[in-house]
Amino acid sequence: MSNKIKTIFFDAGGVLFDTPIKGDERIKNLLIERGYHSAKIDLAIAKAKHIKPPFITSWYEEEKYYRYFYGIIAEELGEVELTNELLHFAHYAGHCELFSEVKEVLERLITKYDLAVISNAMPSMDWIFDRLGIRKYFKAIILSANVNEEKPCKGIYYTSLNQMGATPEESIFIDDKIENVEGAEIIGMWGIHLDRRRKNLKELLSDEKILYDSLMSYQK
Repeated sequence: MSNKIKTIFFDAGGVLFDTPIKGDERIKNLLIERGYHSAKIDLAIAKAKHIKPPFITSWYEEEKYYRYFYGIIAEELGEVELTNELLHFAHYAGHCELFSEVKEVLERLITKYDLAVISNAMPSMDWIFDRLGIRKYFKAIILSANVNEEKPCKGIYYTSLNQMGATPEESIFIDDKIENVEGAEIIGMWGIHLDRRRKNLKELLSDEKILYDSLMSYQK
């Protein structure tokens, strides 16, 4: 089946990179260093989480939302000035790290396939590709924030295929969430679920004979 594949789409967070320290922990670590008690921090975070985020389509909207979110925490702790510090030092985009095998995988795949990203993400996700030095591997980075559609709805997959000039039958989609893989499969893409508790990306694509095919192409 891999012989007719021309395009590989990746999810971003959880597949290409992730934050070793998760959101609540980042906030908590920073505030504990500031001398706040853990229980009080937990209550402040819980209050902020009562706010349901809107569908965000621009950095202006993202910044506005997070200033409000972190502002609630800061206000609960009695120090409104903490808002800016939390925005700059706890925000997701500044903490992502590549999984160790990813650059090697991309270097090998790009010799045979067109590569792209489909991610349910806010606008700042786009900056991570520059910070981690991997934008050059992808012909398109499609974020839900930019197309007003989210996985696993069909629309974002069709939008992504159109941007790449690809067909479902010639495309693979890789995600760490099974519902997003199933969404891609519904429209005829080859969906592959990555469970990093069992395999990393290199191991998974080698088992699927995709990385092997790419390597053989490179050697020729």
